[in-house]
Amino acid sequence: MTRFAFAALLVVLAPTGVFAESAMPSLGYAGAPTDHGGQNCSTCHNQYGPANSDKSGSLQVTVSDYVPNVQQTIRIVVQHPAASMWGFQITIREQSNETLSTGTFAVPNATAPVQVACDDGSQYGSPGPCGSNIARQFAEHHQAPSGVVGTPYEFDVLWTPPEQEIGRLQVYVAAVAANGDGKPTGDYVYTFTQTLANVGHCALPGVPDFHNIQNGASFQPGFSSGSMVSIYGTGFQASGRDRTAGLGDYVNGAYPTELGCVAVEVTGPGVAQPVQLPIAFANYGQINAQMPEFSGTGPVMLTVTINPGEPNGVSSAPATLNSLQAFAPAFFLFLPSMSIAAEQAGTASIVADPSAVAGASPAKPGDIVSLFGTGFGDTNPFVPAGQMASGLAMLNGQVTITIGTTTLAPSDILYAGLSPGSISGLYQFNVRIPTSGASGEVPVTISIGGFQTQAGATIPIQ
Repeated sequence: MTRFAFAALLVVLAPTGVFAESAMPSLGYAGAPTDHGGQNCSTCHNQYGPANSDKSGSLQVTVSDYVPNVQQTIRIVVQHPAASMWGFQITIREQSNETLSTGTFAVPNATAPVQVACDDGSQYGSPGPCGSNIARQFAEHHQAPSGVVGTPYEFDVLWTPPEQEIGRLQVYVAAVAANGDGKPTGDYVYTFTQTLANVGHCALPGVPDFHNIQNGASFQPGFSSGSMVSIYGTGFQASGRDRTAGLGDYVNGAYPTELGCVAVEVTGPGVAQPVQLPIAFANYGQINAQMPEFSGTGPVMLTVTINPGEPNGVSSAPATLNSLQAFAPAFFLFLPSMSIAAEQAGTASIVADPSAVAGASPAKPGDIVSLFGTGFGDTNPFVPAGQMASGLAMLNGQVTITIGTTTLAPSDILYAGLSPGSISGLYQFNVRIPTSGASGEVPVTISIGGFQTQAGATIPIQ
């Protein structure tokens, strides 16, 4: 029986089941949206309606923005004038991936009615501390305490944030103010959420060293306004650390210009004052970022800074780049193959050889397929670097698309522009596969403004 089914049945089970919950609650009912669809304790304790329906009681949680690896005490106070028994559950998740807990919980002392539970797939989980292979962990009541009716109760939980900053975090707490009769009726449920930001100081060591820059899709020389680029060097992150931008890093819906304590500044044609690039990924030797809008072509100056804006901030030597082009068209690939990043249009069905991407399948003649790339120039409407295209944004320039030996008619190019919902450096082309022609790994090219995508890029057609 699943956890969800068990929790739903608690309303009609004998009190023995309820007493089990007072000793050790079922996992996943703190309100996190990726746990049972965001359910909380009111799944069972619902006589008075959803959580927070009764305003006579309250849940107060004291938790602060985090400094990496610096422990804090989280205080959880629940009260109701008719309650004499209390319970709670808390979990803290990465905003960028709310299926993952972050940091570690601990109990403040051996007598506290608090326990740590690790999600091992069972209903109640296993006791903490949780190992690194545990995706979700919780702190919760143990043997729900009772006391004087109407007197607030405080649970204290120790929480140590992750060793490295990982963007914003989300706290979820659900609490029960119960009458102690061993039944789910007559109880009140309250919930709490809060977003935590990193307030720790950056402390990357050494001096970053820039080596070279490449197109972020083809990994060949050449970039253009708004194109994705890969910057290579050393000292951009701690060794062995990969930092990927996600929801917890976005600023006003845009990619961050500082990620994992690193920033990249450029000047160039039409960009007289240094601007920071939106960053999608960083590790010790590579940064994936998006160039700004330049006017014309010419030299671009680039600097990488670690610990930006802090007293210990240090920058690489400025580098002069002479690879700015009017266009730098390139396909993203399913590496290490030369298969173009593609999917059946309007779906998540990947178009690729299954040997290159598990679960993928080839395209068929007549299919409408989406191809993805970068470096294709301005669009209407214009979407600034780092922002996500909220809808269709068509290319200003005219493209020529060839699949095998067939140059597509305009009617077979259904869309050419930014990929909706993605960073503005990602372009999407919805094309109809020719109904006749070669099969197998078929070469594809897109040309714009005298520039062409990289040679050897293919899609499988059968």
